[in-house]
Amino acid sequence: MDAVLNHLESASAVRLLVVSDSHGRTDGIATLIQQTGLPDLLIHLGDHQDPLEEIAWELDCPVLGVAGNCDHWQPAANLPENRLIILAGQRFFLTHGHRYQVKSGLNALIQTAVQDPWRADFILFGHTHQQRIQHLVQGDRPVVVINPGSAYPGREGPHGVWIDLAEGKIRIDPLPDSQRP
Repeated sequence: MDAVLNHLESASAVRLLVVSDSHGRTDGIATLIQQTGLPDLLIHLGDHQDPLEEIAWELDCPVLGVAGNCDHWQPAANLPENRLIILAGQRFFLTHGHRYQVKSGLNALIQTAVQDPWRADFILFGHTHQQRIQHLVQGDRPVVVINPGSAYPGREGPHGVWIDLAEGKIRIDPLPDSQRP
């Protein structure tokens, strides 16, 4: 995974699929990949309840994630609850969100993620099962807050968010997206 992240850190184009709360059901994520094609990186924001290595093998793409409140088994217990990654020069703060009480509001999460040492351009979280894409300005810089919703297949899902970073441009698409072929 380190080699993948090293390559994507300075890449001119990166294709991401962001998911959360699949709760042991990778078929929902597979459905999203059928819509979008394989991403350069699948980011899972916790409550996967399957080893990330197993998800990566099953979906045939690199997977990076954090632990959620339902991920108490080994080796998920060794996953961080917060993580910073840099992709195409953009700083991504990853968390499940339960430690920030995101079901009650986002202030604690945002204040943590925009300050040192994180200084996030993107704040990615899960836990609420509600898709959200919000553009903010913190200080003098833009910040994007994203919750992909739940990747668990159900009557309204699965949900995820597709992010394309290409040549300094950013495109964010909520999934499912009826506009995508």
